Amino acid sequence: MKIILLHGWNQNKKIWGNILSKLSNFNTLAIDLPGFGAEKIIDNNWSIPEYADWVANKIKDYKEVILIGHSFGGRIATKIASENPKWLKGLVLSGSPSIYRPKISTKIKIFIYKILKRLIPHKVKVQLLPIELKKAYQNGMDTIFRKVVTYDQTTSLNKINVPTLLIWGLNDTEVPLCISEEMTLKIKGSELKVIDNAGHNSFLDNPNLFYSYVKKFIESVK
Repeated sequence: MKIILLHGWNQNKKIWGNILSKLSNFNTLAIDLPGFGAEKIIDNNWSIPEYADWVANKIKDYKEVILIGHSFGGRIATKIASENPKWLKGLVLSGSPSIYRPKISTKIKIFIYKILKRLIPHKVKVQLLPIELKKAYQNGMDTIFRKVVTYDQTTSLNKINVPTLLIWGLNDTEVPLCISEEMTLKIKGSELKVIDNAGHNSFLDNPNLFYSYVKKFIESVK
């Protein structure tokens, strides 16, 4: 059994260091996704399907895999799982915005920006971008970022047929708990574990509890 870990946006495989050390008794591998860490951007028009194909091709030689995906990595893992490859035996999602439900404040910001971008110089427009989008723009990944953020997987969640565990921080403000609850209802037989006093990066906020949930899940799949 191979445990593959996929990191979030603006992160890299090193973010999993603590969890990797705890999973040392298992056959684990954390990988950098294109555009992050040691992996260069392959195509700046990519979205979730292209990332999913890239990951699937990279790990295709493993016969039994459990995917653990956080946030952006969770979107990718969700896409792979919805296609039910024979080698996939389990799925763990944490802080994954697989259901696209933009906040009202986000909708307002987008509306205002669309109006202003016609009226103000390009340099000023860049300064008005949200922090994540501004960083993506500076790294040549703004098109990817926009496609990734708005990629909605709601209708494909019921296609997932492997054992699935969702682990969420109770105080996750980036991907609220209600998203995980809706995902749990849509993914057949899935289970949700909530970590108190943890935010979006629950595996950093409480690595011991996160690991205990993952360990129990791996053992149940094996």
